[in-house]
Amino acid sequence: MPKNANSDIQFLTGGGEMGRLTREKDWSKNPLGTPDTWPQSLLTTLSILLNSKFPMFLFWGPELICFYNDAYRPSLGNDGKHPDILGGRGEDFWKEIWKDIKPIIDNVLKNGEASWNEDMLLPIYRNGRMEDVYWTFSYSPVNDESGKPAGVFVTCSETTGKIIAFRELKDSNKRFLDNISQAPVRFTWKGLHN
Repeated sequence: MPKNANSDIQFLTGGGEMGRLTREKDWSKNPLGTPDTWPQSLLTTLSILLNSKFPMFLFWGPELICFYNDAYRPSLGNDGKHPDILGGRGEDFWKEIWKDIKPIIDNVLKNGEASWNEDMLLPIYRNGRMEDVYWTFSYSPVNDESGKPAGVFVTCSETTGKIIAFRELKDSNKRFLDNISQAPVRFTWKGLHN
């Protein structure tokens, strides 16, 4: 595999697995071109993303090219989009939720204002099948050198476990209350005062 034209650019140092995959990717055939041609705004954003321990994703440019970090990686599952989504067009890799997220992306790019969604159901393909996945996330604009939004920076947390635990607790409480209401219990005033 050919060496990247700018393997010494600082934003590509570190960053764990995704930093390594970003360094090793042949960007010459990508709509973004090689990293030595990328705008400073993209380089800076990727430096933050790749070196963060919080799950982050980035859609960049007109094709909404995808980047993500190691902390986001588990959300893609073991048999699904990783690692092919790196450098891919968002529409090509998020087909199952594109109708849900594209309007959010468009709004952020058009108005330059961040969005916030809490515990939103977005079923995605991962682990070889469709899975119901809940997310709390923010989409924020990333301005380029002209001061206009050129990308959408995603910070997120998968909340599927929290939603499942809440539902299980709710079901357990309902069963408990149903059992109490159906139990043949007799209380007497005398028994309550002793």
